[in-house]
Amino acid sequence: MTKCHKCGQELEPGYIFSTKDGALSFADEVPSSFENARHAPGFVELTSPKIGGRTAFAADICRECQLITISY
Repeated sequence: MTKCHKCGQELEPGYIFSTKDGALSFADEVPSSFENARHAPGFVELTSPKIGGRTAFAADICRECQLITISY
């Protein structure tokens, strides 16, 4: 089992997922709904839109530190 890099407790396995029609992305800041998200500073597309299904990644959570780790 993986340990939290902040507190050393064991991480719980699970999933992080999108809304039914959304894709997951990462950026330095959340763009407004009127901006093209691809132009946000630090933008990384984690998944493409998936119509009719949820996008999910295996993830580990530390409830103590409120930390979630994923690999994409």
